[in-house]
Amino acid sequence: MKVRYLTVLAVVLATPALAGDCEAWKAGLEEDEGGAMMTASICATDRPDDILQITCGGEGKLGLRFLPATGDDFPPKGDMNYRASFVFASGPLSAEVTLRYEAMDGALAATPRRDSDLVRILKSSDALTITDKTGVLPTATFELKGSSKAIGKVERACYS
Repeated sequence: MKVRYLTVLAVVLATPALAGDCEAWKAGLEEDEGGAMMTASICATDRPDDILQITCGGEGKLGLRFLPATGDDFPPKGDMNYRASFVFASGPLSAEVTLRYEAMDGALAATPRRDSDLVRILKSSDALTITDKTGVLPTATFELKGSSKAIGKVERACYS
């Protein structure tokens, strides 16, 4: 568990959103296991240790990574194949998404299509809440100021 904690800590410290600003999205190159990758990110306004990232996700998709601050008891029952449903909501828009646990850095991840409701929500202008339908993780709130521009930068880097 100590290795996972250090890996998550390294990812969090490398995230540009943690430069003390959880009010607007950032986009820039970040080191990944495969090298530098264009990444859009922000920290939660109510839980600044929670991070939301958007990266390239393959043909016509984006990579969504939610890095919630968790204790050593996550995932529940030590299930390395953990999956859970989350509701992403902004204003009148909402989408239910299944996120899968990635043990290497403790992220919960999905690869939504670029034209999905989820991506439309992420590019909207109201605040975003991410709610775990199982109730294991607390709700996190993210600003969407600058999200459309930051995600657009990722899309141009991935698909131009």
